[in-house]
Amino acid sequence: MNKQVRVTAGSRLHFGLLDTAAPYGGVGVMIQSPHTEIIATEADRFCPSNVASERVEAIGRRFAGFAGMSQLPPCKIEILSRPDPHTGLGSGTQLAMSVAGALCALFQVECSDHEMAFRIADRGRRSAVGIHGHLGGGLVYEDSICENSNLNDSASQAKLNPIRHRVGLPTDWCVALFSARRRLDVVSGELEQSQFAKLPPASAVQRQKLREIAEHRLIPAVHDGDFFQFADAVQRYNHTSGLLFESVQNGAYNGPEICLLVRTLLEHGAYGVGQSSWGPTVFSWFRSGCEAKAFVAKNIDTESVDVQITYAENEGRLISII
Repeated sequence: MNKQVRVTAGSRLHFGLLDTAAPYGGVGVMIQSPHTEIIATEADRFCPSNVASERVEAIGRRFAGFAGMSQLPPCKIEILSRPDPHTGLGSGTQLAMSVAGALCALFQVECSDHEMAFRIADRGRRSAVGIHGHLGGGLVYEDSICENSNLNDSASQAKLNPIRHRVGLPTDWCVALFSARRRLDVVSGELEQSQFAKLPPASAVQRQKLREIAEHRLIPAVHDGDFFQFADAVQRYNHTSGLLFESVQNGAYNGPEICLLVRTLLEHGAYGVGQSSWGPTVFSWFRSGCEAKAFVAKNIDTESVDVQITYAENEGRLISII
């Protein structure tokens, strides 16, 4: 049987950036589902998955260049599971890092985290929360102290923003993900680049407020197991970070549909409500899965809103040789 490598990774829930200008920084947490799962199998030639085939082939080409191969790596890539793209859950980063990690393991190529992120996966130039989360799991507070902008650096020069804090969440706490079934406009690619180009940098006051929430409320609440302080800090941080984007999304949240969903959750007494990245995923935290299910059953019209209940993923990606 040909050698196989399986990689499984969670999703990244983003609470928000520290700044709209490099080196950005920010806070987010890995969650167990929706998850990414891929298998790489030795083969006679490179066979990308039918799903996201162009992206997978591009990763294969970068890997071949990094590994000194004269052609694409001879293997088959299968994507067994992945979140829908452009939902605010960092699916592109998790897929790219999963494929990159599988190729490195399958062909026994050593590389650093920086090299895997920038030279093979081609991710992490703006926010490194999803990269750090992929590798180690948990709640990640990404610092913003790099001297240069990774957006302009070559892949060989770019460096991941360091982690200021990483902490695992209590296993009982869970998060519900909400998204309107009506398709909303997504922000990605060139549109995302143009939106960032329009934004002014955060002021010193705004940056300090976000740091204060993260360092003196959010992280301590997790260490203390204080759910209500944690939920309050997440909501405050997310709203404050969202206001950095007010000029392009007309408020702390991206559009009227997301604003309505956030308001509905808050009116029904939800805790720790926020928007992940640009949306459209909205989240709310609960003390237990039972509490989350009861809240959804009582307050949410699941005919018009998709709901998924999941937990924090406190471990990084799982790589296994089959």
